[in-house]
Amino acid sequence: MNPTDSFDRMRFTVRRISWWQVAVVVAVALAVGIALALVAASVFLVVFPVIAIAGLAYRLFGGRKRPGAGGPTVIDAEYRILSPEEAARARESAWDPDRRLR
Repeated sequence: MNPTDSFDRMRFTVRRISWWQVAVVVAVALAVGIALALVAASVFLVVFPVIAIAGLAYRLFGGRKRPGAGGPTVIDAEYRILSPEEAARARESAWDPDRRLR
């Protein structure tokens, strides 16, 4: 290390590595990748059928039934047609300037 060079620590050197070191790194990377793929595939093959069977059972047997969900709901009421003057009066009386929403 040269004492006059203040950037000596920041320099890096390129080292040559032999072909067998590259082969070892590639082999380890392939082994880890294949192991992860096997674990993911085995988890998928175990979990997917369980979820599929649970979904099918829920679809066939269903969850809780809501009361009144069997048919349409009919609302019975009396209706009256308003004249334009009555509708305008109703709109004016519904408007309150102190409130933003009605």
